[in-house]
Amino acid sequence: MSFNNVNLFNLLENTQIGVVIHNETGAVEYANPAATSLLNLSVEELKDKSTDVETWTFIDRQNRRIPYDELPVARVLSTGKPVDNQILGTIDKTTEKTAWFSVNAYPERYNADGSTPPFVVVYFSNITAKISDFSYKDIVQNSQDMILVTEAENINAPLSPKIIYANEALCKHTEYAFEELIGETPRIFQGTLTDKASTDRIRQALIEQRPCTETLLNYTKTGTPFWVQMNIFPLTNDFGEVTHFAAVQRNISEIKFQSEQLDNRNSELKRIKKDLENLVHERTSELRDANLKLEKLAYFDALTNIPNRRAFIDAFSKSLMFAKRNNHEVLVGIADVDHFKSINDNLGHGFGDEVLTIVAQTMQRFFRAEDAIGRIGGEEFAFCIVLLSQVSPYQILDRLRQKVSKLHHTQPRLKGHKITVSIGAVQTKELQHKSPKQLLTYADKALYKAKNNGRNTVECIQECAKLSKVSASEPLDDESRQAL
Repeated sequence: MSFNNVNLFNLLENTQIGVVIHNETGAVEYANPAATSLLNLSVEELKDKSTDVETWTFIDRQNRRIPYDELPVARVLSTGKPVDNQILGTIDKTTEKTAWFSVNAYPERYNADGSTPPFVVVYFSNITAKISDFSYKDIVQNSQDMILVTEAENINAPLSPKIIYANEALCKHTEYAFEELIGETPRIFQGTLTDKASTDRIRQALIEQRPCTETLLNYTKTGTPFWVQMNIFPLTNDFGEVTHFAAVQRNISEIKFQSEQLDNRNSELKRIKKDLENLVHERTSELRDANLKLEKLAYFDALTNIPNRRAFIDAFSKSLMFAKRNNHEVLVGIADVDHFKSINDNLGHGFGDEVLTIVAQTMQRFFRAEDAIGRIGGEEFAFCIVLLSQVSPYQILDRLRQKVSKLHHTQPRLKGHKITVSIGAVQTKELQHKSPKQLLTYADKALYKAKNNGRNTVECIQECAKLSKVSASEPLDDESRQAL
């Protein structure tokens, strides 16, 4: 691009305001030194980026990546009208700091050889210093309240808005890792006792893009219920469009619990006004302890202190839904202590209880925190693993079998008595029509075969596209086990 007016050219070259001129295709024809310095790009890099619109990475004040058709140059080219003071940000990949710019753009026609091709002049200045020094992320990340941000799309089930941010308080209280929540929906916290009327009111508020406040019963990753007071409100971009929803949640379980108990005991409290504070504290403490004991009895096996059948099925169902949504395989299995009746008959039920406790502890250490495990009856323990990568299920199962078979060397409580388990499992990716009950039935069939093959062995059904295609892994010989 040429300039007849030398003084104008010198002005553009020496001004502190960034100036970029685009042609009618959006390609960069000229950029002054201030522009290349502010954007930290050379003129050649600017020209290359302008011909490949997917490489433009600008964000708005809500940290939303701005599509090319919302950038000033694209808006001017499409409407022919100027754009005033649009705020854009760029993130430095090295420092992860954001630079903010106030951008203006207008159409210009330059006469040359009788033709009048349009140009778009974009000029901008750095306003980072005018933006607050602190980051709102620092505030919400360190807030004691639980904070969640979702997309504003797909309000209705089964998709529902996807989670794009969760602060540390929410992850800590719900026991989910940040990575587990991203891409999920807030329905991951809901359970069978969550009030449907409340969730319907929330959904209607989201559809109408208006704020709402609800009290809701949610559940942690391990199934522990808790009450939250939830304030939900929409977030908009610079054009007034709702792009996200934010939810600020406060745990009010103790407040709600105390309120219910105070209502129930109101007549008694009137008779002992002088001791009101001490009585409330004492009764609340006792009831809280009783409630915790009841919750533990409801979800944990009293002998082994691992999840019971009810808690395992809940966690199993959640793992299954996660695997279905993300097209992952699952490995579902049952481990059964061999000759357990003989152990009880010959060594006593007290020793049998020790065996079950030690096996349960071994499984708890063996599996990951996100895997579902539980004692589902007598001497049977079940587990469910979501396979996120290509792994050999037999290696996993046989490692568990070997760990148990060596416990008598490391556990003085076993008094040198060797304990073994038989393991039956099913590995499958075909989950659309599978229920937890069906998968446990397949694992039980594999366990039956393992028992018939002499115990202290592993059988794994590897299910392909059709159930009829089933293969069971054969036990490894000693040389193969040493290779593992």
